[in-house]
Amino acid sequence: MNCWICGDKASSGEHKIKASDLRSLFGRVNQKTPLYIHTDAKRNQAVGGIKSDRLKFKSLLCERCNNQRTQPHDRAWEKLSNYLRSRQPPIRPGSIVRLDTVFPGSVRKSMLDVHLFFLKLFGCIIREHSVLLDLAPFSSAILGQSPHPKVHLAFWAVTDTRFHTRAGQSSINTAQLQGHVAFASWFYFVGALSVNVMYAEPSEHRRGLRQAWHPHSISKRLHIVGE
Repeated sequence: MNCWICGDKASSGEHKIKASDLRSLFGRVNQKTPLYIHTDAKRNQAVGGIKSDRLKFKSLLCERCNNQRTQPHDRAWEKLSNYLRSRQPPIRPGSIVRLDTVFPGSVRKSMLDVHLFFLKLFGCIIREHSVLLDLAPFSSAILGQSPHPKVHLAFWAVTDTRFHTRAGQSSINTAQLQGHVAFASWFYFVGALSVNVMYAEPSEHRRGLRQAWHPHSISKRLHIVGE
């Protein structure tokens, strides 16, 4: 299998949920204090370590793409994730977050890195689930350190406290137009924070896009949404 980003030989598995998010939410994970995975096929699967392959995509990347090339993207998301989940007062639907507080002096570059972090996860989902989306623009964006024009992020506050001790990804939902995917949506959630990752053709005017963020935005404020 080749890396979908650069085409080199793939040998590295990307975490479905970033390891730092898992550590932040669950603390130390080992055989005595495992995580439990729930899927449609099976529930209560014990995982005794953050590095377990059960927590990673089966579609592989090369070592360089999964580490050096995308490390700044991982770090930007880690910083934003930690800030949004520990913010006081806590985020809620309608909150406005000043991004220059999170990334002083580097909002544009750091938020582009956050965007690219989710592009990496999105590309792995596309390959693993054979989603009818072209991976080439995802690859080009990561290689060229540039935004994907059709991928948007909406940041949600999870108000139901029952979900504040959970992390995961939703399944991906797609809508087709004339045999092509015109809209695709999935959620990344960790504790009280959720990110709705959306692919949308220009003709799509979905409700979820109204408060979504894209690197082309000149605003240094993030609108938090929710039910």
